[in-house]
Amino acid sequence: MRNNGSFLENKFSVRGSLWKERVSDLEKISIIENENKIPKLLAKILAGREIPSSDVDSFLNPEVNKLILNPSELFDLDKGVDLIVKCISKKEKIGILGDYDVDGATSSSILKLFFDHYGVKTEIYIPDRLKEGYGPNNSAIDFFYDNGINTFITVDCGATSIEPMIYASSKGMNSIIIDHHKVDNNLPVSYAHINPSRNEDNSGLNDLAAVGLTFIFVVGLRRTIRNNNIFPDINEPSLKQYLDLVALGTVCDVVQLRGLNRAFVKEGIDIISKNSRLGIDGLISISGSKDIGVTELGYRIGPRINAAGRTGASDLGVRLLTSNSEDEVLAISERLDNLNKQRQNIEETVLFEAINNVDNNIADKKLNTIPNSIIVLGKSWHLGVLGIVASRLKDKYYRPSFVISSSEGKLTGSARSISGIDIGKLIIKAVNNNLLITGGGHKMAAGFSLKEDTFEKFKDFCEEEIYSQSNSSTLNKVNYYDEIIDSSNINRDLYNLINVASPYGQGNPEPQFIIKNAKVDYWSEVGNGHLKIKISSANYGNIDAIAFSSKGTPLGDIIMNHAGSLLHFAGVVKKNDWKGNKAVQFHVRDLFTA
Repeated sequence: MRNNGSFLENKFSVRGSLWKERVSDLEKISIIENENKIPKLLAKILAGREIPSSDVDSFLNPEVNKLILNPSELFDLDKGVDLIVKCISKKEKIGILGDYDVDGATSSSILKLFFDHYGVKTEIYIPDRLKEGYGPNNSAIDFFYDNGINTFITVDCGATSIEPMIYASSKGMNSIIIDHHKVDNNLPVSYAHINPSRNEDNSGLNDLAAVGLTFIFVVGLRRTIRNNNIFPDINEPSLKQYLDLVALGTVCDVVQLRGLNRAFVKEGIDIISKNSRLGIDGLISISGSKDIGVTELGYRIGPRINAAGRTGASDLGVRLLTSNSEDEVLAISERLDNLNKQRQNIEETVLFEAINNVDNNIADKKLNTIPNSIIVLGKSWHLGVLGIVASRLKDKYYRPSFVISSSEGKLTGSARSISGIDIGKLIIKAVNNNLLITGGGHKMAAGFSLKEDTFEKFKDFCEEEIYSQSNSSTLNKVNYYDEIIDSSNINRDLYNLINVASPYGQGNPEPQFIIKNAKVDYWSEVGNGHLKIKISSANYGNIDAIAFSSKGTPLGDIIMNHAGSLLHFAGVVKKNDWKGNKAVQFHVRDLFTA
């Protein structure tokens, strides 16, 4: 292995990125290596993720039971639990109002399954994204009221729903909000508001998705049910059975995979691999997934559940995840797969128009640099793909991106951010400045609505706010590599070593490597624009590699027209098992000309 990366210093890659060594503190690496008796590369990976030597064991072997806190430390949790216990004692039906994304669907499912275990009656309401928009609304509240429900729980929504919660209160209804989206001091009316972003909350659980908070709420609820001996004839449920849902929601909401989140995901993936619930198994089968990890949950399973909310069939995700019928699971899985294909087609069209919008704006204004923010507006763009398109624009231009659709004088948008720019904070500030009608989110993602006559002011506001939050390096796209490595070192042993520090994701990035001075021995196109490659470096170590969706891009052009020249490849090591053969494959993410 080689450690001198000076050949990459201040040099932009084919994809316009600067690549820097993630960590070069040899003393720090050595301490982790020697104190924990682990290989140097693993120590370097952990040092690059700022894991103290004393925390290495808990990081590599996270356990929910050891990391979960006393539920009572979450502000208002005990208050919310006491209200639900009173409802249970009175045999009252309880409402569950969830968001239409994976985090909302998994949170709602955990509550329903837990209540079902004790025979507590519930009604679930998932708002129609296209007709009702995000979060609680008067129709949902009327639905609960008409069904004799006096108390309802919102999950992954409700934190900023001022008017709907006033409406619920006017009808004499009690509400419990379980949410993780940013709030300020202007909170909606509720009996209990469980949210780590509240000023009153000192739990330190700001990185949890709503599904993680919901799980902790259920832990507290089960404890109170036990202590009060409310169901003496019913054995209490093992909550570990819900960790598959917690893992799915956590991964798909792209929260930090550190601490408790990491334990949720690691144990949840283990449960899925051993005994998947029918609904998840149905999506695994129809998506062609094999070994389940973060990638499969985030890019294969999750998008199919999200497709329901994006295309107007919001309750399908919860129905799938709570079903005990193989026939129902098969039917819903097939429908979700078809909806996902529809979503992909819609997304492709909107993305094409959005990119043209951005590029034409840059050309018309004769800009030499990309603006601080990417803001695009389209007529009647499908609301279900705005967030995905914003994410694609963010990746392409490396700027906080806002994608807005106009319809009948009202504008609805989604935003995605880059590291260092808190988009949730920006959106709440815009609401408080009367630039937006509604809005909310967290650091990396947000949703909002506004009037046409404030659009230009909102654009100016975003430019100014992002400028104020950024510094000289914030808007430069920087990637980090963990090691410079010879192609001959890329094998199954290396993959197994890397895998020790998994699961990888937000906050625990997958290790990336540089193969220096390598040649493309062979390439061929596979699938839809993917390039399969044979790479060898100076010592003639030949490895299989692939560059996904690279044909027709600068990266693909260089691979296809390499003419034997030396290149520096950047990418990740993946396993590539086929017919019993346990191999590895290098996934090319970027490259430099030598």
